[in-house]
Amino acid sequence: MQEYTVAIFGAGIVGAFIFNTLTLKGVKCVLIEKGEDVSLGSSKANSGIIHAGYDCERDTLKAKFNVRGNAMYPEIAKRLGERIGSTGSLVVGDKDSLPTLQELLNRGIYNGVKNLQILNREELTKLEKNLNQNIQYGLYAKDAKIISPYHFTIALVEESVLNKGELKLNYQTTSILKNNDKYIISNGSDTFKTTYIINACAEGINEIGKLLNEDEIPLTFTKGEYILLDKDELGLVSRPVFPLPTSKGKGILASITVSGNTFFGPTAIDVDHYDTSVSYSSLNLIKTNISKMIDNVNFKKTIRLYAGVRVKHGKDFLIKFDNKNENYIVLAGISSPGLSCAPAIAEYVLEYLIKNGLETKEINFKKRKPYTNVLALSDEELSKLIEKDKNYGEIVCNCEKITMGEILEVLRNTPYKLTTDGIKRRLRVTMGRCQGSFCYPKLVKIMSEFYNEPEEKIFFKDHTSLVISDIKEGGIYDTK
Repeated sequence: MQEYTVAIFGAGIVGAFIFNTLTLKGVKCVLIEKGEDVSLGSSKANSGIIHAGYDCERDTLKAKFNVRGNAMYPEIAKRLGERIGSTGSLVVGDKDSLPTLQELLNRGIYNGVKNLQILNREELTKLEKNLNQNIQYGLYAKDAKIISPYHFTIALVEESVLNKGELKLNYQTTSILKNNDKYIISNGSDTFKTTYIINACAEGINEIGKLLNEDEIPLTFTKGEYILLDKDELGLVSRPVFPLPTSKGKGILASITVSGNTFFGPTAIDVDHYDTSVSYSSLNLIKTNISKMIDNVNFKKTIRLYAGVRVKHGKDFLIKFDNKNENYIVLAGISSPGLSCAPAIAEYVLEYLIKNGLETKEINFKKRKPYTNVLALSDEELSKLIEKDKNYGEIVCNCEKITMGEILEVLRNTPYKLTTDGIKRRLRVTMGRCQGSFCYPKLVKIMSEFYNEPEEKIFFKDHTSLVISDIKEGGIYDTK
């Protein structure tokens, strides 16, 4: 029976950071995910903002980890070869907003946030030219940043696997038994041992806890809907721009992605389950609120509507060590600013484990090679690449200018079968203006040939086929 030191449940950004942090310390780890890929939950549908930390209530885990996590991200991004935008952020308000902004400033200083400044209208418009005329003051947090949360999750896992971490996908855990100082985990066909269990499953926390006879952890779910604009609207805003916060959260913001799209959201709708539907009323709410902050918005440039779900436990994170079960760690309610806090949470877990006897060691570190980004190459670099492999000269996704060479590179370097959604998260193919209308057929064909499987077996996600049958062979035009 295979044996590990640490088993981590949940391949979102928090689980990925813990997996990565432990693996690079020479700890034998396995990351367990019930889905067909990593970054399928909240980590693929949030605002992608590394917050400065002024919004967190004083003396909370959120405040502690946010400031530390923010400081850790640039070095990690450099190591992984992932993009990070040092944009800063703004919280803006009208002529009566100064007291609230001053409160946020004071809280930020208490939390240890640096480079905070309250700006007047003239100073604000030098940063953001499209602010509504009612906006008179703003809090500028210079150290806020933006990343792609799903790119980061994927990169962390890939680097971990490269350095002997193990990943188990499509793993539906059916039993966890305790045998002396070891846990025996099984899905009915694949069984292994581990000394420690870390539960970072977000909405699935209690599914794992139930198998261990742990008390149920109360969770609440808040849906956040978004509007994404075409890239030609880039420049409408240059950084995350927030309204004054409310009891519901940070509010509906305007921001940009590291890939150059402008987006608005999220809403904050309480739901009773993991619901990612988008409603007409919420879209109108986004439009109304954004129009109070930002002028010159062309909502006709919308190319995508989507939603994510924040899984909460009260007002702060819940991190519990040695619950009913020894060597069992649970991390619940890691909602906003969970993305900002993730590397610091992983560091905190590592420190606890070392204090409790976990042994680490130096490893022969292997550096992950980032995927080729044709758009980032000079003409000379691209010409040399095409000379070596002509596939890098054949565009598959016209909107995002993604080539066949880039797609094949991802397929070759991912040690498990991807869905088209998995390719999308790694390369942005189908993420552009047409949302895959033109490139899906090409993508499915490429994947079918690479995996040597019929196109009906190339899935969008969750074993959902994009192709039902061939209209010439077995379809409506089959005359046999």
